[in-house]
Amino acid sequence: MNFTLRNIRGLYLSSLHILYDNREAEAITRFYFEMKWEIPAHEFAIFPDKTFQNDEWEEMQNDLQRLQNGEPVQYVVGKSEFYGLTLQVNPLVLIPRPETEELVERLLQHLAVHTTAPDCKDAVGLHDSSLNCKDAIEHHGTPPLRILDFCTGSGAIAITLAKHLPQAEVWATDYSREILELAQQNAEDNHAQVHFIQHDVLREDTTKLAHGYQAIISNPPYIPQSHKALLHKNVTEHEPAEALFVPDEKPLLFYERIASLGRELLADNGLLFFETHENYHDELESMLLQFHYQDIEKIKDLNGNPRFVTCKK
Repeated sequence: MNFTLRNIRGLYLSSLHILYDNREAEAITRFYFEMKWEIPAHEFAIFPDKTFQNDEWEEMQNDLQRLQNGEPVQYVVGKSEFYGLTLQVNPLVLIPRPETEELVERLLQHLAVHTTAPDCKDAVGLHDSSLNCKDAIEHHGTPPLRILDFCTGSGAIAITLAKHLPQAEVWATDYSREILELAQQNAEDNHAQVHFIQHDVLREDTTKLAHGYQAIISNPPYIPQSHKALLHKNVTEHEPAEALFVPDEKPLLFYERIASLGRELLADNGLLFFETHENYHDELESMLLQFHYQDIEKIKDLNGNPRFVTCKK
């Protein structure tokens, strides 16, 4: 085979059509070449006869075999995109989804409307540019905007919030040291400051965590085990089950625990922002009412599916 970009791309597309429809096969191929080989889509047309060395072709063949086995392209290249950021991912963490970008966007919009001081120096009336926000807060005693992300995984939510809210104090937790090491590396790669804490939300109390959060946000495991057969095998055979599934008899397992901890961790009028399973919005609303949360809102995503629930302490 002649190892040209045109031929290799054609091989990828024809091979991936066995598992995916035309649009998804095209998207996977485009993502692979751009993220792994730094070849953007327009170069397919401009440089179709670009050639590759034998060792490069061998690596492409190995990667194609992994893709044909259903492994997500993000794991194959070791990267994913989220809210304009590039994040490292591996099979320890869930691949960030576009729906979760919507969750982050909604929280950012809410804070933009309801937070009166978009800059911490403005919040304390400080105009000396030689002092940073932490110095300003310590000097004047004004508490920072504080946000907590439970079940952070790759750190996608927390890192995005930290990038867009540089005045905020962003905390993030997960149960695994290895997962948090990956999230910390992603924060460093994207020049974001996040406080990562190893914390098992189902088993630990609030001792390790700060208090007075203005918002707690989470995309926890929420898919019932019985729904596993409905998912594509590139999800069920490769992404971490502990980040996806909950027992059928306890579909609100994580939400109930986070809601309970939130009563202690949230400041007055603090917010909960959840990504959820579309089948359990009514049950989730009832549970939140039992914990005395107010202003409960059930929200659809851009595809019209019930996806998010927010409320106020």
